[in-house]
Amino acid sequence: MMIKTFAIGAFCASLTFTAQATEKMYGVVTSGYSDVTFLEQGLELDNVNYSLALGHQFKRQWYAEAGVREIIDGEGEMYSMQASSLYLAVLGKAGHQVGELFYKLGVMNIDVQGYQPANGEECPIGNVSLITKRCEFDEGLFGGMVALGFDYHLSLRTMVRFEIEHIRGENDFKANLVNLGIRYNFN
Repeated sequence: MMIKTFAIGAFCASLTFTAQATEKMYGVVTSGYSDVTFLEQGLELDNVNYSLALGHQFKRQWYAEAGVREIIDGEGEMYSMQASSLYLAVLGKAGHQVGELFYKLGVMNIDVQGYQPANGEECPIGNVSLITKRCEFDEGLFGGMVALGFDYHLSLRTMVRFEIEHIRGENDFKANLVNLGIRYNFN
């Protein structure tokens, strides 16, 4: 009998914990346009980006958000670049009946891969490929982000997110992003 009571109590507690854990949680899926510059020579590309994130409201006007973002995946005439990142951010919000205005500050680990033409035997970053005669790079960079956006209420749990974001990182990595997405509140 004691084991049965303990099992029922543990089951009820686990349901309560699960409900409390997702009470102030949300998920976000976004996609948009990116304009990226990398290295001193100005390796520039523009293309689409997308991201997936989870957030948690830890105070009345504050969120913590963690996510993964494909910043760019594109090619130019002589070069190619793919950049993706993991990020952790803090969002401050101002709520209203129609939605929430927010700003976002965060840090990220950016993984940049690609190639560009080699100038002789030297590359500003990466190594010269003897076969293709180009500089190939695969770098992990530390970066920071700042964003401004608005989450517009569609229903009780669903919101449309519009966001403008600027990212800066090592080796002159710069990205400007404009995103549109869906936010779903789990509570």
